[in-house]
Amino acid sequence: MMALAAYSLEPEIQKGSHPEDSFRTGFLNEVLEILSRLQQEEKIDEFFLLPDFGFDLGVFIGKEEQTRSIFFNLKMYMGAKPRVVEIGDQNGSGPEIELLQLNTARSALAAGSFRWILVDITKPRGNRRYSIFTTDQAKEGLMGGLNKKKQNSIKLASVMTFPMTWDELSGKLASFLAE
Repeated sequence: MMALAAYSLEPEIQKGSHPEDSFRTGFLNEVLEILSRLQQEEKIDEFFLLPDFGFDLGVFIGKEEQTRSIFFNLKMYMGAKPRVVEIGDQNGSGPEIELLQLNTARSALAAGSFRWILVDITKPRGNRRYSIFTTDQAKEGLMGGLNKKKQNSIKLASVMTFPMTWDELSGKLASFLAE
């Protein structure tokens, strides 16, 4: 299922007070619309969403008496620090850091259920400013490796190699959710 156009309008994300909230709401609405369409097309039987379920969004999909769990971590580049996206907390801990510490076998296990979504809000709405990537890609983009004693950062260029529009992101989400 590849959408030619997104199921919802691209969210208006502006710098200022809590831009993450508008991104999160827009992303949640898009996932809800995609899953509703998949259910209408009988590609999935049932679903439910749990925002802030360890990461920004937990999605549970029932299909042919099997349950698939999917987790999304939303990140935002606001231009405050040159070309890096901060992850974890100032002490080098948090769920993102735990995910990045997984060994190769466990990281491969998580790959089918976990995606990072990034928006670059320094670019205007309607432009190629979104990226979807795996934990392994996030790990490869770490600046100076993983440090469990301070704030960690991912190089923007390493995870924004093929930026996409909101419509293209929707298509990638639809494909991932329909797997």
